[in-house]
Amino acid sequence: MKVLVVDDQRSMRMISMSVAESLGHEAIEAACGQDAIDICAREKVDLILMDVEMPGINGFETTKEIREQTITWFPIIFVSAKTDPKFFAEGIRSGGDIYLFKPIIPEVLESMINAMQRIAAIQDELHSTKVKMELLAHQDKLTGLVNRRGFDNAMSLEFKHAQIDKSPLALIMVDIDHFKPFNDNYGHQAGDDCLAIVSNTLKEAMCRPNDIVARYGGEEFAVILPNTNAENAALVGGRIVNALKKLAYPHEYSSATDYVTVSGGISEVANHKTPEDMIKSADKALYRAKGTGRNKVSL
Repeated sequence: MKVLVVDDQRSMRMISMSVAESLGHEAIEAACGQDAIDICAREKVDLILMDVEMPGINGFETTKEIREQTITWFPIIFVSAKTDPKFFAEGIRSGGDIYLFKPIIPEVLESMINAMQRIAAIQDELHSTKVKMELLAHQDKLTGLVNRRGFDNAMSLEFKHAQIDKSPLALIMVDIDHFKPFNDNYGHQAGDDCLAIVSNTLKEAMCRPNDIVARYGGEEFAVILPNTNAENAALVGGRIVNALKKLAYPHEYSSATDYVTVSGGISEVANHKTPEDMIKSADKALYRAKGTGRNKVSL
């Protein structure tokens, strides 16, 4: 977990950070409320240890602002020397979850961090389960891949998860080159066989169980790559192109080569506000690949 320690006293920050790091977590610090707000806006934080009394924006006000600007829940533990019950109540109202009293007892803090880690793990499991349920519920009969509806739902979940985690996410839109002449000349059954073979090639090009291959429609496919930037997605695209080259499935009616090839376009989550924006960007890159010779995957 990434643990953010917010306290205007450096000595108190060092104690809390030492406990978090001793448990194997990454600890980062903020000396005031505004610094904490700025960090949460640009980085994924899994747990905050928040001092209540700080100059400028106090811990309660900081917590309210962080809760308003973030789209997911993560635990915030208040740490304060004030023992009056009214402060405990105000802390909970502001969005905090636990109220610890100073001086910090390392063993108690360690127990609290361990408990919060279990909650964070449950959140990750819930996301993974949601995606798996979507994939199982919506399958294309011909190819065995996720169908368009399953893709739309999975893309929405992964896009939101990438925003929450502030993690990379890449999408590859893939289209079989000159599929219509293949289908017209070899017949519809051969066309179905071609779709199945390309589908299997796409699946085999994936390296991780969380990568998602979907049939987007007709001869177009989509590949969702969680925790992947555009450059690494290009490596996946290269594997797809090379796998089809090695397979050399005959296509004498293609103007690109004498075997079945694909063109693809890549987009990543950065600078996109919606999943639909990502799909449009990947489609633009796909058409650029088609317009520059096909049999390639373009960024």
